[in-house]
Amino acid sequence: MTKRRMAIVVALISIVSCFSFSVALMVTGEIGGNPIYEMMVSGAESASAELGFELKTVEGGYNSAKWESNLIALAATGKYDLIVTFTEGMPKSVEKAADMFPRQKFALIDGIAAIKPNVYSLGFKDEEMCYLAGYFAGLITLSDLPGANPNLTVGLIGGDTYPAMTDRMKPAFTKGARAVHPDIDVLFSVVGSWSDPKKGKDLAQAQYAQGADIILTIAGGSGVGAIQEALRLNKYIIGVDSNTIPLAPGTILACALKRADLAMNDVMRRAFSSALPYGATERHGIAEGVIGFTFDDPTYLETIPEPIRKQMLEVFDALKNGVIDPLS
Repeated sequence: MTKRRMAIVVALISIVSCFSFSVALMVTGEIGGNPIYEMMVSGAESASAELGFELKTVEGGYNSAKWESNLIALAATGKYDLIVTFTEGMPKSVEKAADMFPRQKFALIDGIAAIKPNVYSLGFKDEEMCYLAGYFAGLITLSDLPGANPNLTVGLIGGDTYPAMTDRMKPAFTKGARAVHPDIDVLFSVVGSWSDPKKGKDLAQAQYAQGADIILTIAGGSGVGAIQEALRLNKYIIGVDSNTIPLAPGTILACALKRADLAMNDVMRRAFSSALPYGATERHGIAEGVIGFTFDDPTYLETIPEPIRKQMLEVFDALKNGVIDPLS
């Protein structure tokens, strides 16, 4: 075989191998109505469309007892070069599946699994996101905006208790608020569900009754109830993950963003090009372009006074450059 023919054969093999790459996404829940899952799936789909690899998405539903068996069933098929799943509820299941199928590659996004040679983990710096939200809440409660009151009280409503919430999110939110004023009181409530807007509404009502004028909701669909209560009482909400300001302009004042779509797209690209570091853990935040804030939203620009917007940009840059540690 001539060198020219050999080069052509090698090129053809490379093209075929590229298009035979396949990925399965095992979603721990349902995609619709969950901004993080919607962004992650969008990021994976855009990478698949651009690079031409096969992508299968499986929704695990809300019965968490089935998530592990769904993950193992996907691995047992042997059809996928990479199986991806999400959240801090899945590390043990990923570790178990990785031990059962040592030749199968796994990626856990928005969660951290134990180091294993066939597992890659990507966590997000939720503490940066929540510090931003806390600092903004502190500025708003001290402001003269119509919905602010004289009380130095802000709130946080979580969908559930889990390590990221108790160890990073709540402490960073509290630290951010108290960086504005050390006497700010931070109320904390847990819904116990990501899909109970009625209880989310009740908890928001209770926090507003205790003097909060602005609440950060990290509660999935349960947060819809908190938004409804804020609208009823002319109080404020801080959104999270995606920009939800258009849902209730003037009530949702700002959103701390988690660009899970960009993170997922990057993971897909690196996996496709054999550059994903299996056996390693990474955490991405502001410096990596994953954590952000709704600085450019037109309603934010119209509603929030310039001095507050300026202070938020300064804090954002300080977090990005490591000047502020959101936890210590």
